[in-house]
Amino acid sequence: MHSRTGAVAKLLIVDLFGSVAWFPVWWYTKGLERVFVWVRRSLQYRAASYAFRIWIKNMLVPMYGQYDWTGRLVSVFMRIIVLIGRSVAFVAEALVYGIGIIAWIAAPIIFALLAAWNITSGAFLRNV
Repeated sequence: MHSRTGAVAKLLIVDLFGSVAWFPVWWYTKGLERVFVWVRRSLQYRAASYAFRIWIKNMLVPMYGQYDWTGRLVSVFMRIIVLIGRSVAFVAEALVYGIGIIAWIAAPIIFALLAAWNITSGAFLRNV
């Protein structure tokens, strides 16, 4: 019975300390790789949903069957405006994803610094 208890205690201690020690390695290797894959897939999905190729391909096709010069000019002008708006939205989304990646990288460092500052300042003892 004693060996089982020791084995369980050893497993718990090794698993606990191993997980704590492995966390930063996973966070900055596999975890960061998964975040990059997710961002790439999300941006590909957003680019497909904005349908840039279709808008560019149909740039000179008149809208609503208006084949006169004014209809063509209005169609080209409106499609340019729509492409600019969609491009701005796509760039804004890419920037938000970039900020998310930076937050992913900085989060453990910030939390570790805050924890160290809290412990060294003794603030946790004053609140007890």
